[in-house]
Amino acid sequence: MKRRGFLLILSLLLTVLIAIIALGLLSLRRSGYATSMAGVEAAQARCLAIAGMEDIRVKLAKDPFYPTGVGDEQVVFSYTEAVTSLDDPGRRLGTYRVTVDRSHRDPEKVLRIESRGFVGGLRAEGAMFTIYGELDLSDFSFKVWREGTFPQL
Repeated sequence: MKRRGFLLILSLLLTVLIAIIALGLLSLRRSGYATSMAGVEAAQARCLAIAGMEDIRVKLAKDPFYPTGVGDEQVVFSYTEAVTSLDDPGRRLGTYRVTVDRSHRDPEKVLRIESRGFVGGLRAEGAMFTIYGELDLSDFSFKVWREGTFPQL
């Protein structure tokens, strides 16, 4: 009679131990998945920030006084654009925010530009990546290009 009770308690303890090990393995898998998704979102945010830098470079190449026209009454300006999927136009991939500082335009012929890529929306949890650059107006090339910086403008 005592032997049967011992086996019952032993099997119950083994079942609890196996359940605890299984839950531990599941939590490790979940954290690994979250880590890999964070890496994917960081890469997407970097691509969005690069897209913002290229967008403002092309806009300024077409119109050097973008967005205000000939007058330079606005020294610092910023705009935000959403990027959607080409395969599914209703699906939003993320946004980028471009800030341009024209305070060094006349003496140095340089525009300070910052582009931030956001994945997951502007206010939601997600990834953000910042690129800072200084665009030389003589040949429209970036003389300074810093990736992963803290927002400076």
